[in-house]
Amino acid sequence: MADPTIDEIEDLRKRVRRIEAIEACRVRFNEYLYYLDAGHLDDLIGLFADDARLELQNFPPGSGGDLRFTGPDEIRGLYKAFVGEGARHHSANVSVVPSEAIDLVELTAYFHTTLEYALTGGIYEVQLQPRLEAWQIVRIRISSTWGWSVPHADPPFLKDAFAAGTLRDGRPPALGRPDWD
Repeated sequence: MADPTIDEIEDLRKRVRRIEAIEACRVRFNEYLYYLDAGHLDDLIGLFADDARLELQNFPPGSGGDLRFTGPDEIRGLYKAFVGEGARHHSANVSVVPSEAIDLVELTAYFHTTLEYALTGGIYEVQLQPRLEAWQIVRIRISSTWGWSVPHADPPFLKDAFAAGTLRDGRPPALGRPDWD
């Protein structure tokens, strides 16, 4: 007969692995947004697995175009033109769901992106897997589903440096390394 204590311990271990995976992937997604806005291209590309796929639906926003990129080199080519260029990315309604085996996590989030005199939005759909001792993005689909722009004549406020006055040059805090004095 099986020992219920051993079964309970194994169940608790699996639940802890699940919670750790959820939190690690949520952190990874937030790093993606920080690095994108702060202009940390190498850090951003480092979040992607070697065989990662990036899919952009309706990109540029409102164009109806769909773009596909595979691997860090192709993905870098796209982001090189956009990283740290004055956009601000915001997410909400983040949902993180691990597979039963906790070897794949799916994350979805609403987003809006503030641009010079424009606002766009849509949905992020991200798959992450544990690779090289960290969760890496293996697939990301960014669907731009709405947006508008405003006529203007004054200079944009978004041209100020994203990381101005921050503790870590616009990077999120690292685990176990508090930055406050």
